[in-house]
Amino acid sequence: MTRLAVLADIHGNLPALEAVIEDMQQFDVDQVVVAGDVINCGPFS
Repeated sequence: MTRLAVLADIHGNLPALEAVIEDMQQFDVDQVVVAGDVINCGPFS
Protein backbone atom coordinates (compact mmCIF):
# COMPACT_ATOMS: atom_id res chain seq x y z
CA MET A 1 0.00 0.00 0.00
CA THR A 2 1.25 3.48 -0.89
CA ARG A 3 1.36 5.93 1.99
CA LEU A 4 0.39 9.39 0.84
CA ALA A 5 0.75 12.67 2.73
CA VAL A 6 -1.25 15.69 1.59
CA LEU A 7 -0.16 19.17 2.69
CA ALA A 8 -1.94 22.47 2.10
CA ASP A 9 -2.03 26.04 3.36
CA ILE A 10 1.59 26.23 4.51
CA HIS A 11 1.60 30.01 3.91
CA GLY A 12 5.33 30.38 4.51
CA ASN A 13 5.21 28.91 8.02
CA LEU A 14 8.57 27.11 7.96
CA PRO A 15 8.54 25.88 11.58
CA ALA A 16 5.14 24.25 11.04
CA LEU A 17 6.29 22.69 7.75
CA GLU A 18 9.39 21.28 9.43
CA ALA A 19 7.23 19.79 12.19
CA VAL A 20 4.94 18.13 9.64
CA ILE A 21 7.93 16.72 7.73
CA GLU A 22 9.26 15.29 10.99
CA ASP A 23 5.86 13.73 11.72
CA MET A 24 5.72 12.23 8.22
CA GLN A 25 8.96 10.35 8.87
CA GLN A 26 7.31 8.19 11.52
CA PHE A 27 4.67 7.07 8.98
CA ASP A 28 7.17 6.05 6.25
CA VAL A 29 5.43 8.20 3.63
CA ASP A 30 5.97 7.19 -0.02
CA GLN A 31 4.60 10.30 -1.74
CA VAL A 32 3.82 13.88 -0.75
CA VAL A 33 1.22 16.03 -2.48
CA VAL A 34 1.30 19.79 -1.87
CA ALA A 35 -2.15 21.19 -2.60
CA GLY A 36 -1.17 24.83 -2.79
CA ASP A 37 -0.76 27.99 -0.74
CA VAL A 38 2.91 27.28 -0.04
CA ILE A 39 3.93 30.94 0.19
CA ASN A 40 1.82 33.97 0.95
CA CYS A 41 2.22 36.19 3.97
CA GLY A 42 4.29 34.18 6.43
CA PRO A 43 7.72 35.24 7.65
CA PHE A 44 9.51 32.71 5.42
CA SER A 45 7.64 33.48 2.17
